[in-house]
Amino acid sequence: MIKRKVISLLLAMVMILGLTACGGPSSSASPATSGGASKAADQQSSAAASPAPSAAPTAKTPEGKNNLIFALDQEPASLDPYMHSKQQGFTVGTLIFETLIKKNANGDYIPWLAKEWEQQNDTTFIFKLRDDVTFHDGSKFTAEDAAYSLILGATSSFTANLFGSIDTENTKALDEYTLQLKLKAPYAPLFEALASFRGAMLSKNARETMGEDAYGRAPVGTGPMKFKQWVSGDRIEMEAYEGYWGEQLPFKEAVARIIVEGSARSIELETGGVDIAMELPFSDWERIENNPDTILIAGESQSHSFILLNNSMEPTNNEKVRKALAHALDMENLVKIAYQGQATVADSFYAPSILGYKKVGPYEYNVEKAKALLAEAGYPDGFKIQYYTMENQINMTVAEVVKNMWGQIGVDVEIQIVDLATQTQLNNEGKVPAASMAPTVAIADPDAGLMIWPIYRTISIRHNDQHVQDLLDKGRATYNESERIAIYQELQEYLQEKCYSIPLAFPRAAFGTRSYITGLEFAPSLVPDLTQVRFA
Repeated sequence: MIKRKVISLLLAMVMILGLTACGGPSSSASPATSGGASKAADQQSSAAASPAPSAAPTAKTPEGKNNLIFALDQEPASLDPYMHSKQQGFTVGTLIFETLIKKNANGDYIPWLAKEWEQQNDTTFIFKLRDDVTFHDGSKFTAEDAAYSLILGATSSFTANLFGSIDTENTKALDEYTLQLKLKAPYAPLFEALASFRGAMLSKNARETMGEDAYGRAPVGTGPMKFKQWVSGDRIEMEAYEGYWGEQLPFKEAVARIIVEGSARSIELETGGVDIAMELPFSDWERIENNPDTILIAGESQSHSFILLNNSMEPTNNEKVRKALAHALDMENLVKIAYQGQATVADSFYAPSILGYKKVGPYEYNVEKAKALLAEAGYPDGFKIQYYTMENQINMTVAEVVKNMWGQIGVDVEIQIVDLATQTQLNNEGKVPAASMAPTVAIADPDAGLMIWPIYRTISIRHNDQHVQDLLDKGRATYNESERIAIYQELQEYLQEKCYSIPLAFPRAAFGTRSYITGLEFAPSLVPDLTQVRFA
């Protein structure tokens, strides 16, 4: 049920008084490259097996330590990587599951469970698998398991945006350790998806025998740690898999503790109750960073937040109305208030770290221009609109400030606070006029960065613009990198022109570790690879 609340505007009002027009710059990190497939060397690179450098430790590991304890901010709904979309489950899964290929520190695709591969044409790939890999139940990992996993990825609603181009009829095992992966059409981000936590290899026999739900609660993978126990609301326990084909980790046990309250995670980290704490609240960053016993690991995520406008209902189906709403927002101050200085104003429709990013915004803050556009659109006195938000600090603050700023041009905002399930349902039904949204981008590719834009998506943006779809289709089917960049830059310019929705922020995020933890780097996907953890 939708809850109506009166939200305090004191902070927003204090910050907004006396605002002046300004269009803050965003960071300009070089876009990451994303290439098509190539034949891999028949040799495993040590870059993926060895941890990348991190901040120098200032403390020795406690004597006799043989476990890793990390704190999650939410309890995962499942650990099956094809049956959920939460980073918490994927983080646990980095210890349990593995992929056919990985990316090394240079961004190159390297062999992992697949020892080599060959691209035969635009839609056919042959993978030769290792023959010494077993699942946690002792059974062999074979091409049947690989085909099963990828076909599941193509058909699951959680992963079809990444693997939907796979031809499920012709992706199959050619022999015990040879996989044929067929595509229905060329798909440029294929290897980026295969190397991501989304491309995990599952045990066909275990999943079919146990059933989907049971497997998600007690998964069987090939990784260095195997599932042991899940205590709902409290922790997930793992133990070392003695039959692991690769290098054993420096710990024999791993425990994911579920600690929802942010300050409690920080305290547990500072007092040594956990070795790693995910998703630290902004207010604790400085203290964690200045504590000699802890290390703050922060960076800009590859996701972005935006203000959704529903283009299938009045008045936001009117381009002038949408642009009026955009020009009424002082983005620099909005982002500063909501993200407490830990984000930059989004000046495009996906993050700067992703291939083909182009600065096309932000929209100019100009109240008078916004009022004039509303009058031209037939709303000289403004209108009423419902704005949906979930009950978390950032989204609620965004809603408060948007309400105040849009109020300056006569737009009366009614804030609706709902839970995730309610917002998802209403959004899919096209009943959300406006909202704060921040979808997680699983892979560093523009196709994933623009995942909200396909026409077939039921998200409430509902632009129904075939030109957008044509450019998306063209971009994902083009293997040539320079051509892809040109396509996606054209699309970003077009989205800015149409103003179907309003980019808001490129947020930063952080997790913390005890100072004896090494090897763990910030992951823009917000899913750090825990197999890289080492002790000083």
